[in-house]
Amino acid sequence: MKSYIFAAATKSNTMFTSKSIRIFSVFGILMLLILQYIWFKNSYILMEHDIIEKSETNLKKSVENELFERFNSVSKTPFVEIENNNFNNESEVLAKGGINQSNDINNIIQEGMASIGLTCSIKRVDTLFQKEMIESLGFVPKYSIRFIDAKQKEKAKGSKFIFFAKVTEKQYVEVVLNSPLGSILRQAQLILLTSILLVILIGVILVYQLRSMLREKQFVNFIQEYTHALTHELKTPISGIYMSASQLVSGLFEDKPESRQHYYQMCKDQSQKLLTTVDRILLVAKAEHSKITPSLAKMELRPYIDKIVDNRRQNNFRMKSVELYTEYQSETMTGTIDPFLMENVLNNLIDNAIKYSDNTVKIVVSCTISDKKLCISVKDNGFGIAEKDQKHIFDNFERGDKVEGKGIDGFGIGLNYVNKVIKAHKGTISVKSEEGIGSEFIIVLPNNFEI
Repeated sequence: MKSYIFAAATKSNTMFTSKSIRIFSVFGILMLLILQYIWFKNSYILMEHDIIEKSETNLKKSVENELFERFNSVSKTPFVEIENNNFNNESEVLAKGGINQSNDINNIIQEGMASIGLTCSIKRVDTLFQKEMIESLGFVPKYSIRFIDAKQKEKAKGSKFIFFAKVTEKQYVEVVLNSPLGSILRQAQLILLTSILLVILIGVILVYQLRSMLREKQFVNFIQEYTHALTHELKTPISGIYMSASQLVSGLFEDKPESRQHYYQMCKDQSQKLLTTVDRILLVAKAEHSKITPSLAKMELRPYIDKIVDNRRQNNFRMKSVELYTEYQSETMTGTIDPFLMENVLNNLIDNAIKYSDNTVKIVVSCTISDKKLCISVKDNGFGIAEKDQKHIFDNFERGDKVEGKGIDGFGIGLNYVNKVIKAHKGTISVKSEEGIGSEFIIVLPNNFEI
């Protein structure tokens, strides 16, 4: 669980809002997908109905057109004597050109044409059917076509994707749509793809907008709480300096040098605390608004680290019993670092080790070099960090649950700054910690002396 510097009520309210926003985002995307599915299903039903209706109509039309083509071919040939009695009066009607395109007349014509050996051509019907489908639909779905008899027709009845056109009393043309879904998808793939992309785009925009709203709310809450915490952090040392100065100005301790020295030291310690707070805020603000670019230099690490540790020993404004030690792999060690940035990093880690500990704390700063890697670690015996908080410890405004209720100053921004500085050095920082035992922050930097 993340631990922000917000007050408990604000924190729980923000977390509730975050959860609600996530639920609403998922719900909104699901609704979009459901609406898209309904739209696509209805579109498919309409297209399927259109294909079925036009396939049935075009099949009958193709059989009729094939019949008239055969008849026209007969009317242009010399007279042929017909012995079949089924084509007597009807043939006279045809010869005179009086064609009635009703089913009964067509069946009579089909019977008559078959009687003179001019039977229906399935290939020609197929060609005409494809032509009609292209003109009416714009494409030809996958299908199969064949002649069947009346018994086969009765068996095949019942499927909406099978169509029949009567040729004679004993013969029918059957068309079966083999894969109507595939045909529809192939024709609608551009529309389908566009629709899916639109749904994804709308979903992304929705999530982005909701997250922006949440970030804005969190930012407003943070500004309020940050201002409160900053005011408190600045007020404490200022009040201490004001109180000590007032006591010194009062003249009550003119003949008490020990008391005067005590208040002088208090002024110094509180001034140092105030300066440290301001420096930390300025450093983090600079890191947030501009890219950190280290100015690398070759440094003798032992005197460099010793100086930082000595300054911390002399400026113990937190008034704790602090034991600071250093350990080195060898007497002479050279590293490639930005001295100013790394000093801020070490001061931050040492200050955290002092803050997040009891009144007595032991801190060890160690330094080793191996395989062109510089390793600096800061180890303490403080409160330690819960395992669930360790993965968030380098995020902004993260401090861990151990801070809650202890009245420890800070904003949860120091380790984020440390992490940025280490990354700017193309290095890594990790933490090993156990609650009640202590923590160790391990910095690993490249040390190839290429500046």
